[in-house]
Amino acid sequence: MSELSSKTFMVFDHFGLFVGLAQRLAESGARVFYSTPIDRRDSIYEAVIGDGFSDIKCVDEFWPYKDKVDCFVFPDIRHDGLQAELRKQGLPVWGSQAGMKLEQNRQFFLGKLKELGLDVPPFTEVTGLSKLAAFLKNKKDIWIKVSKWRGSWETFHWCSWDEDWSNLDLWAVKFGGLKEFIRFICFPKIETDLEIGADTYCVDGRWPSTMLHGIERKNKAYMSAVTKRDKMPKQLTEVMDAFSPFLKEVGYRNQWSMEDRVTDSKNYFIDATTRGGLPSTPTFLSAKNTPEVIYHGARGEFVEIDYGFKFSAECAVELEDASDNWGTIVLKPETRKHLFAQQCCECDGQLWFPPTGSVSGHIGWLFVTGDTPTEVAEKMNKLADDLPDGADAQVEALSDVIKEVESEMEQGIFFTDMEMPDPQVVLEESK
Repeated sequence: MSELSSKTFMVFDHFGLFVGLAQRLAESGARVFYSTPIDRRDSIYEAVIGDGFSDIKCVDEFWPYKDKVDCFVFPDIRHDGLQAELRKQGLPVWGSQAGMKLEQNRQFFLGKLKELGLDVPPFTEVTGLSKLAAFLKNKKDIWIKVSKWRGSWETFHWCSWDEDWSNLDLWAVKFGGLKEFIRFICFPKIETDLEIGADTYCVDGRWPSTMLHGIERKNKAYMSAVTKRDKMPKQLTEVMDAFSPFLKEVGYRNQWSMEDRVTDSKNYFIDATTRGGLPSTPTFLSAKNTPEVIYHGARGEFVEIDYGFKFSAECAVELEDASDNWGTIVLKPETRKHLFAQQCCECDGQLWFPPTGSVSGHIGWLFVTGDTPTEVAEKMNKLADDLPDGADAQVEALSDVIKEVESEMEQGIFFTDMEMPDPQVVLEESK
């Protein structure tokens, strides 16, 4: 019997992206409550997320269940005050606490890089749309970011004035009377093709001895190699070591993903993901003992992860018409086991995706694991072909990721000593 079979988890999922995490915890035999913020459930679309699944219990509010819960799980950012209050009451919490500021507040993040003596990417901070327009007038290849308000702004790549000037008018409408108060952070292009990443977890400043060396095509595809810490690129482990004291100070107990852009002389840590990474969380949950890692980690007890495989691949899945209308999908049982579905409910054994505004009908991630890169590529190829009409996995992006892995290995970055598959493997019709 699992050591967790008599325990109860409460998963508090702000955006409804981690229904699959709740189901993975339930596989341990534990009882799992699942809740989203009640102020996000003023329509049936938000209210049904997580509902109808036989292995988890969807609840309106978690306070009435507080005394029955052995472990609170906050897989996403936000609610740091709530996490702090629960810990103050002596309750075990898996969450980022104040460490989430590294992702939510870019000014804080850049300041922390400087404080820790790490390389700080060049940037210019501009307040107000008029000043932004003046700054961009003769600029090319600028990445524009803002802090916190991702619902209103995602990173924008400014190519040139001729190509992008009309966006300034759109942003003026978007921000209205606040347009001259928005703080924009502008990053010039870093001249390198080398971008490396790590996906792991941290408990009070401690890192596991095995982690995922992950390469990603943003929001589309991902491949990782399970890698011993001493085999990871030193650029990544040096950053993790530098952040350990801060993460211990704030009581950080959660997943952690990072991206570094590496030049001949600099190592720029450009983005911290202080939550369950998407992609990478399906791979994290595929490990043999993830529920134990979370349960004990919430108590400040460090448990080494046991992946039980050597490589993984993940591809975003998009469903036609699922962004503006209810979407549904019927899968073979084997395929369903490999879909990390998001923002969904189950009705009569069928997955339904309410129209929550998901970009391009994104419904989750198809994921596979294996012991060779070729094995995971071939598995992904077959699973993608098994998806029904109207559902597509981003295998083209995975093909690009395989090429990126090969390019990085040629530049001296260790990923594996095994042969990489032909990128065409994931694109061919499976046999």
